[in-house]
Amino acid sequence: MLTKKEIEQLIDKRNSSLKIVKPKITSKSSAVWNSFNYIYVNDIKQEYVICNQCEDLLVYKPSCGTNSLSKHIRSCQKVKAVVSHDQPNINQFYASSKTEPAISNRVKQEIKVACVEFVALDCRSFKTIRGIGFKNLAQKIFDAAKYLPISKDINIEKLLPHPTTISRDVNKLYNKKHQQLISICEKLLVYTVVVDFWKNTHTGIQYCGISLHHISDDWKLNCFVLGCYHYDLESNSAINTRKFVESKLSEYRLELNGNVYIVSDNEPKMLATFKLNCQRIGCSCHFINKQLEHTFTKIEIDKSPVQCDLAQVLFERVKKIVSHVRRSHKQTKLSKRAQTYSETRFNGAYHMLQVFLDIFDELILVLDNINLNEYLLLDKEFLEQVCSLLKVFDDVIEQLSEDKRPTIYKVLPLRQRLLNECEMKSNDSDGLKEIKVFLSRRLKTVWVLQDVHYISCLLHPSLKQFQIAPDEKSKALDLVKAELLKRQSATSTGSSIINITPCSSTKSSSTSKSQQLTSKPQNILLECFDHPAEDEEPVLVSLSDKELTEYLSLNVTLEPDADVLLFWKQHQNKFLTLASIVKDIYSIPASNTTVERLFSSAGNTISDRRTNLDSEKVNKLLFLNKNLLTLKELDRQQLLNMHEKRKLDQTLLPLSPTSSSNVDDNDNDYDEEELSFSSSKPKKARTFDDDQFSDDEIMDKHSEVIDEQEY
Repeated sequence: MLTKKEIEQLIDKRNSSLKIVKPKITSKSSAVWNSFNYIYVNDIKQEYVICNQCEDLLVYKPSCGTNSLSKHIRSCQKVKAVVSHDQPNINQFYASSKTEPAISNRVKQEIKVACVEFVALDCRSFKTIRGIGFKNLAQKIFDAAKYLPISKDINIEKLLPHPTTISRDVNKLYNKKHQQLISICEKLLVYTVVVDFWKNTHTGIQYCGISLHHISDDWKLNCFVLGCYHYDLESNSAINTRKFVESKLSEYRLELNGNVYIVSDNEPKMLATFKLNCQRIGCSCHFINKQLEHTFTKIEIDKSPVQCDLAQVLFERVKKIVSHVRRSHKQTKLSKRAQTYSETRFNGAYHMLQVFLDIFDELILVLDNINLNEYLLLDKEFLEQVCSLLKVFDDVIEQLSEDKRPTIYKVLPLRQRLLNECEMKSNDSDGLKEIKVFLSRRLKTVWVLQDVHYISCLLHPSLKQFQIAPDEKSKALDLVKAELLKRQSATSTGSSIINITPCSSTKSSSTSKSQQLTSKPQNILLECFDHPAEDEEPVLVSLSDKELTEYLSLNVTLEPDADVLLFWKQHQNKFLTLASIVKDIYSIPASNTTVERLFSSAGNTISDRRTNLDSEKVNKLLFLNKNLLTLKELDRQQLLNMHEKRKLDQTLLPLSPTSSSNVDDNDNDYDEEELSFSSSKPKKARTFDDDQFSDDEIMDKHSEVIDEQEY
């Protein structure tokens, strides 16, 4: 390693051996790395980083953290913010108006030591400190000190409840929030249900996970976990499974019928369970994952040979070497931890192969003679090609797994994107050609699109021209026309035909075709979006479909990260029937990953140290884990809307003796209405700030704000 002075000399001389490399930023990276670059000399990483603003060299070691770098950034910003002229600034004569108090380094150090002791003594994850629940608990304890006498030392054990008390109060909170969700569900007419099953390896108990998806009146996608239930019926037959699911839905006043969509995996049992009296949509991620699994692990599928011999030989060799490395405890010598293959993880082969490729050159130093022979037989170029192909599949799975926004419209374009990726190229190796042939054939025959995939794609403004899959556009148009006829109360009988020529989008709302082709998109969905085109073929649409005609000619293009529901909220009055279709089908998720993530949380809850946890308690904990913050936010919004309505009613009433009595009566009505949301306890003079979990204090806090505004 070079000294700071030696590196500065290399910089002054512009030595070719020195390289300044930008750090790879991930979701887990610190924000400070946006202001620093690594320094390499002869491709060896040095223990110094360079500031992008002042170009100073600073010592950095991963074991010491980024605290010193953060301090340097603040000092750089202060220097940059200094006024250049001699005129005194008024800010120099006044103290800062910031209300946030300064915290001494001694207090920070004591808290840091306490956190270290907490994770060590209680065997907790480091991430526990960043958890929402932990921060809420710490804030409550800190705020409680405001009400306690400062002259006496307080024993924290007197503040913390007994574990049995916490267990009992979990039941109370669950019952309260469960009833709130029932009141929401019983008003729903259109919704989607996601169902999946999972067996815990520690306890052997089988669980059924059910989630609910719907679009609210204000065009927001809501997702609720109804439960993670212990499946206690005698057999796993389709009849029993259907009976079990319907019984759990009935608790929320929900039922299965011909208008309800069910999303599940594509196992034979699920196909038989939801064959009648509902509309089953297959999980797109399972379609993809199964074909990738067959590529590397199956010799024959559906009585047809897989014929991916070279890929399977590569896969088995890598799998064997990874297994040896993990057993021999030599991972500490590697820059990354080798990943074993997991059948339950989507695209598990990619994650194993990609990490193996990242540490490929390091493995030769840790392998014994037997595994070294296997290693030398590997074709690194073929491995790189396989990882490059699987990366596209992984990006698609990630897109289809999103649960905060609609995803059903992504299925058709992303399926076509995968088929395009499987087309042969001149530089493809023989092994890669085998993979592409198999995957292309299986995607076409097994992953069959359903009507909602066509309709939802056409009803997305950036996909309605079907440039990614032009052969599918006519079918999508026919399906949307048929759905419009079903929904429209009176249809026109006109039979004349008009030409609709789509207009190119404005520069501010879209990216030009040349830009999309020359630059690598950050989002794979962007590759599927329609490109602005001047010579677009006209679309023939009947005059009776006026609403569809106007929509197809609309000059709007959305960005990949834009909310398509916001577009339809803004245009629902113009396209009334089309908007109703969107509201019905855009609640359908493209995959069942909502329930898959529920099972992942269940696995963390039922650890090998909590195997005696009752299955009913598990269900309640997971219900609160997935729904608590959402239900709290709905409570908050309902409370604010109620006070806004109260203020509006008071301003509209005329000021007269008669009306004044009416106002008083109305106030009493509202007070009665508030009682259903608030506690019977008297209002406190002070409340804790930033409370995410207390209903009573949320209402008190907002009541005080409204009263101050009124008086």
